[in-house]
This record gives sequence, C-alpha cells and structure tokens, in this order.
Amino acid sequence: MGFQGQAGMEDLTRALFGPGVRLFPVYLLATVIIAFAIYQATKPGKPFLKWLLPREVWRHPSTLLDVKLFAVTRGLFFLGIFNQFAVTNAASILVVSALLGRAESGDPANPLLVGFFALLVNDFGVYWVHRLHHDCTSLWPFHAVHHSAEVMTPITTYRKHPVYDLISSVVRGAFYGVLQGTVIAVFFGPMAATTIVGINLFYFVFNLLGSNLRHSHIWLSYGRVLDHILISPAQHQIHHSRAPRHHNKNYGEVLAIWDWIFGTLYVPKQAEALEFGLADPSGRPLPQPHNSLKEALVEPLEQFAEPLRGHFLSVRKK
Repeated sequence: MGFQGQAGMEDLTRALFGPGVRLFPVYLLATVIIAFAIYQATKPGKPFLKWLLPREVWRHPSTLLDVKLFAVTRGLFFLGIFNQFAVTNAASILVVSALLGRAESGDPANPLLVGFFALLVNDFGVYWVHRLHHDCTSLWPFHAVHHSAEVMTPITTYRKHPVYDLISSVVRGAFYGVLQGTVIAVFFGPMAATTIVGINLFYFVFNLLGSNLRHSHIWLSYGRVLDHILISPAQHQIHHSRAPRHHNKNYGEVLAIWDWIFGTLYVPKQAEALEFGLADPSGRPLPQPHNSLKEALVEPLEQFAEPLRGHFLSVRKK
C-alpha cells in the first residue's frame, strides 16, 4: 500500500473510530468499566455480558439500521461533507474584521479557558439545533430518524439523517467561529484549546465519563443536583421516551443549564421504566416509518417536500 493509500486508511479509521467519535476504543473501555460498577451496585441477577449486551437489543432491526446510518454519516464526514471548520473560519474572519478591521498576532488566550468557552458555545448551539428540530414541523422529519430508534446502543448516536448533520455542522461552526474571532480580537492572538489526543479536554472527559450510556438500556443518573448542571445518560434516555411527560425535555448534549434556563429540563427523582421510539402526543406508539436505510434517507425528504409541493400547487391554481 502506497503512502497515500495508507494515509487514506488512517483518515478513514479516524473518521470511524478516532477520538472525535464515541466509538473510540478508550471511550468504550471506560463505558464498560462504568457499566460494571453499575452492575455490581444494582445486582440485576444475570451474567454481566448478557446484561451489558442483551440479545434482544443487538439483534433488533433498529440496531441494524443504526449500523447502516453510522456507515453513511461517518462516510460523509470522511469525505468532508460536514466540514464545520470552513464555516468556523469564515465566521471568525467576519468577527475579527468587525471588531478590529484586521487580525494581529500576540500571546494566545489561556488554552484551558478557551476550551471551556468552546464547550459552552458549542453546547449552546447544539441545544438550539436540537430544540428547533423538535419545534419546527418542517425540520422534525430529519430528526425523527434518530427518535425512531426502538432500542438504543452507543451506535444510535449516529442514527441521524445527513440533513440534520449538515444543519448542525453549519450552526456549530458559526457559533465556534464567533468565539474564535472574539478571542483573536480581544487577546490579539491565536486561539488554542487544551486538548487530549487532538480533542477538546472537556469533551474528552465527557466522552470518558459515560457518554456512551446515553444511548443504552443502562440507567445512570448523576443525582438531582448535578442533573441540573450536566445532562446525565438517564436524562437523555428520558428525552427518547414515548411517555408524554418526557416529550420535549432535555435537549442539551453536555450541559443541562440550557434546559434549566429555557424551561425544558426534566430531572428524574428515581429510575423510570422507559419505552423508546416515535409516539403521538398521548404517548401511543406510532408505526415505524424507517424500516430500511432507503426509507430512513428518503422518507424525511418526502415529508419535508410535501408542504412545499402543496404550496406550489396552490400558487399555480391561483
């Protein structure tokens, strides 16, 4: 294999299982350790591996679709389709130009502080992208692909329609670019966040401390106090629940403060039995609209286009 071929394989491996992906082996190992501690504390009465990897979850058709969408979305990422850095750089240049008229060089801002503010800004953007996909009927079909999962595994994280990923990349890139431009303008220096294996330190810690349990059958709450600050795995599982009391709650990715501020926070008092999948406002399960990869990719586009088609036809009749 030539140098270019080897570099391409390394890039592909990083796109699928690198530190920026929840399936990074270090994160998975940490998840197993945390899960084992929960297993020891709860004594579920079955062997650990059968409890951790229940056959009814991993052999479910929903999980197979998760795997297919993971391949599609990470493949598109590998090809550079979701390149938020282009948006970040453009937004940064605009902010610097507006505040200074030109970028100057000097001492960089504190990397740890930059990393923390990067988390705040990025998470705020994620909250609103997520919430708008729930609140806006034209965007909901793209996010419904994720919520149609009837069982959850860490791979469910990537059960997303490419349009959702595209919108998210643009918004997060713009938010991060504003932060980057502001730091450059205020501190007259380049922006660099504290990283581990190339990942923002705070996101690395987040992924290490149970982020993969968010999409799983394993309940982990951080307690009533911390659940107001950080979104626990249990809180994200509640977000996927069919129960009406859980609808439109816990939009945050890392931080719960946005949900707390904007009135969408749900903090469980104790472990709750949950059913996942699409439901009507009364909590009744809806038929699965995504039984294949084709349906998961095409059906949201059809749903999005239907009102536009109706509007176009009504205009033509006039």
